[in-house]
Amino acid sequence: MSVPTAFFKADPEDVVAEIERPFTLHQPALQVVPVVVDVPHAGRRYPKAFVERARLPLRSLRRSEDAYIDLLFAQAVALGAPLLVAEFPRAFLDVNREPYELDPRMFDGRLPAFANTRSMRVAGGLGTIPRIVGDAHEIYFGRIPVEEGLARIDALYRPYHAGLRSLIQRTHGAFGTCILVDAHSMPSTGLDRDGLAKADVILGDRFGTSASGYIVDIAEEAFRRLGLTVTRNRPYAGGFITEHYGAPTSGVHALQIEINRALYMNEATLEPHAGFTELERGVTAAMADCFARWSGWLDEWREAAE
Repeated sequence: MSVPTAFFKADPEDVVAEIERPFTLHQPALQVVPVVVDVPHAGRRYPKAFVERARLPLRSLRRSEDAYIDLLFAQAVALGAPLLVAEFPRAFLDVNREPYELDPRMFDGRLPAFANTRSMRVAGGLGTIPRIVGDAHEIYFGRIPVEEGLARIDALYRPYHAGLRSLIQRTHGAFGTCILVDAHSMPSTGLDRDGLAKADVILGDRFGTSASGYIVDIAEEAFRRLGLTVTRNRPYAGGFITEHYGAPTSGVHALQIEINRALYMNEATLEPHAGFTELERGVTAAMADCFARWSGWLDEWREAAE
């Protein structure tokens, strides 16, 4: 998968498009590492009807988008790992939630009895169908039909997780283990839970429950070698994806990686800045290091790649 440099010349508002498929899967000719990379929040196809019905301008809707993080991790494919990228925006549907974390105040009609309407994420407006973006800015003027919300889950959420589950199972079957890298970006503003400025990279392993310690240690070392500051779990310990798929005792490790957006983009204009290329090279180097060390054959792998 190559990074389309012409893409960066496009108007950041020029993303109004129908969602043609739930995800794009980029696969290597041969998967040679026990790694799967997924990018659930970088989708930038905003359906016209959704944009027209929103009370917020498009640029505000995009505040929750992990802009270009799929491009920063694009070289995972050349390094031998499949890359799964959601096509739809997080403001439209969030696959890093339970399938039915839904706020009844958002919908016309009755939700299914099994819907989780009481989670902290629902209370905060950030359920499977988000109510807010950014600093608690409401997305919709009023309620939306419950049938529409359920249709989004059937058309987008379920296929995305079916695809991700299949990749994890296939990788685990082939290698006896699987490391899922759940790739995200984060706003640079705000403080972590200790009142400190956010690091360049935050690694989330659900406080040690979604991945074995050596997996996270290797990732931290790789990013620190780039001169980046790295912390763990605060304020992002991982969401539904790391919690749901991470099962270290069964050989499946899930690690969330959050990259600070200030490193590679102008957060006001949504445009990549001069730091993008350097960071993309750094992320690629960190992935190469991690993939080889996670695989346990660093020297042999490097020689074969040269």
